[in-house]
Amino acid sequence: MVSGLQVAILLLLINFHRSPILPLGLPLVRLLGGENVTHYPYFFFALPVMFFRANIVINILIASIAGAVASIYFAKAYGYGDDRGAWGRALRASPSLIAIAIVTVGILYAISWLSSQIPDTDFFQGAVGRWGLRLVLIALFVIVQSFLAYTTAWVALIGHKFWPAIRDSVRITSKTFLPTIIAIGVPTLFLYPLSYATGRIDIILENLNPEIMVTLLVLQIVCQILVTVLLVGAVTRLFLWRVEATK
Repeated sequence: MVSGLQVAILLLLINFHRSPILPLGLPLVRLLGGENVTHYPYFFFALPVMFFRANIVINILIASIAGAVASIYFAKAYGYGDDRGAWGRALRASPSLIAIAIVTVGILYAISWLSSQIPDTDFFQGAVGRWGLRLVLIALFVIVQSFLAYTTAWVALIGHKFWPAIRDSVRITSKTFLPTIIAIGVPTLFLYPLSYATGRIDIILENLNPEIMVTLLVLQIVCQILVTVLLVGAVTRLFLWRVEATK
């Protein structure tokens, strides 16, 4: 569902100029990218940023709920609970799920913003400084997501509200730190090359056809499907293992 919506948004963006789509596509492009991105090749410079911004909304409003449904199905596959009415249960818990997603996105955005405030010294202009900063950011992203990794499972499977889910997610991560870091870190590192490629628009447009950006974004969506399935399955299994161990 989430990936289908991502593909639909991407198709809407890249075809915004076509007559049937123009009334919806043009305002969306201007909203996400500004007035100056409607012309070639500037559109492809802005496409990854526009897709990223749309994806934030999708992740907060849709993926948070879909992730809860996936957790319920995985838990059933592992022999825990019942998957009947999974969507209804997830929708009833949507206020907590969406609030947790907002907090997660907010923290990650704050980390990115703080990194942008680092003085642009000669050290950070060099390769060692740039890649060192990137590795620190990746590590911080993984750590934050690891401590919040079990929030969805607490809400979807146990019925926790917003704050108890965050509190107990941190507690579980502190007790299963290494497995959780691996479960979160490996998918993050797997997706990083694509994220880096779509972020280096200058290199791509200088050496390749601008339309290659669409291919990279589609590939990113496909890889995210695989990674998300494996990630939710792994986190749900770790969650059930830890909850059963405390009984």
